[in-house]
Amino acid sequence: MGIYVHVPFCRSKCFYCGFYSVASLKLKEAYLGAIEREIVVRRGYLQQQEMHTLYFGGGTPSYLGYGDLERIVRKLEENYLFAAGMERTIELNPEDLVPEKLQGIKDLGFNRLSIGVQSFSDEQLKRINRTHSARQAMDGITFAAGMGFDNISMDLIIGLPGQTEAELLDDVERASGLPIAHLSVYMLSIDLNTVFEHMVKRGEFRLEDEEVMAGRYQRVCERLKELGFEHYEISNFARNGRYSRHNTSYWQQKSYIGFGPSAHSYDLYSRQWNTANLKTYIDHLNEGMLSFEKEELKPVDLYNEYVMTSLRTMWGMEKQKLEGEYAEFWEQVREQVRKYEDSGDLIKEGGRWRISEAGWVISDTILSDLFVV
Repeated sequence: MGIYVHVPFCRSKCFYCGFYSVASLKLKEAYLGAIEREIVVRRGYLQQQEMHTLYFGGGTPSYLGYGDLERIVRKLEENYLFAAGMERTIELNPEDLVPEKLQGIKDLGFNRLSIGVQSFSDEQLKRINRTHSARQAMDGITFAAGMGFDNISMDLIIGLPGQTEAELLDDVERASGLPIAHLSVYMLSIDLNTVFEHMVKRGEFRLEDEEVMAGRYQRVCERLKELGFEHYEISNFARNGRYSRHNTSYWQQKSYIGFGPSAHSYDLYSRQWNTANLKTYIDHLNEGMLSFEKEELKPVDLYNEYVMTSLRTMWGMEKQKLEGEYAEFWEQVREQVRKYEDSGDLIKEGGRWRISEAGWVISDTILSDLFVV
C-alpha cells in the first residue's frame, strides 16, 4: 500500500508538462489546510492502514518550504501507520538541491530523491522552459549524494526539440557518471493544454518521426545495459536492484491513496481521481467533502489493467493468473500471445510472459492486441 501526495505548485510551467500545476503560490496556505482535511476525511478509504511507500509528486514539491512539507507529513503520520523502512520519495528540481532544503527533506524522513533533470544541454533546458542549468543538476546530485542520499533517481527525455542522437547519448553518459541509483527515460509526447501542443498547432514544432524515436530509445536501452543499468520497466532503469518501490506497486496493481488536486486512488475494486482544479478542490474540502470522480472496475477492466501493467515490466504476466482469475478473457487472446511468442516479441520464462528488448518498441501494439473490449 502506498500514499501519493500531489503538490500542484511550480515556479513556471515547463513546455512539455501535462501534469496539473499552477505557476503561483497564491493559494498555498489554503491548499495546505485542504489537504490536511482530506487526509482526515479519507482515513477509511483503504481497509488496511499500514503504508509501505510515500511519494510526493507534482508540480514541484520542493518548491514548498520545510514547514509546509512538515505539515503534510505530520498529518499523514497522525492518520496512517508507516511501515518500518518504508520508501519515502520526493520530486525535486535541480535548483533545490541546496544544503538547507536537503537537510529539511532528510529530517522529514525522505530517503529517495527523484530529480527532474531532462537534459544536460543548457540550450535544450531553455527551449523547454526549465529553470535550472546543466551544471546545477550535476553539482546538485553530487552534493545530495555527499549528504547521504544513496537512492537518487533522475529523468531524461527523448525527442526534445532539435535534440540529436549524439546529444541524447551524451546525456546518458553524463547521467551514468553521477551517483544515481535509478534513471527514468521518457519519450516526448504532446499532452493537452501544454505550450508544445499550441506550438504544434501553429506549425512551430513537430515530434520526431516514430521510427527515429524508436531507434533512439533502443540505443539508449542498449547503452544503459552496457553501463550496468537493469531495464525493469518500459521507461525505467535501475542499478543494483534499486527499483522505485512506489511505482512498482502501481504496476503490480497494489492499492494506494492519492491526496491533492488531480491525485488518483485505487482500492482494488475501483479508481477515483480528485478534481484537477485547485480552487474547486479547496472550496469543497472547506465544506467537508471531496470533489472527485469514480469508476467501478468490471472483470474485463481488471484483466486489461493486469495485462497493461504487468507487461510494462520485466516480470511480465503470469500464466497461472491468466488461466485462473482471467480464464474467460485468456481464451480470447491466447492465439495472439502465441503469435508474439513466435515472433520473439514475447518471451516465456518460468510460467510468465514478458516483452523482449526488441518488443519494447512495439509494446503499444502488443498491449492493444491482448486487450479485450
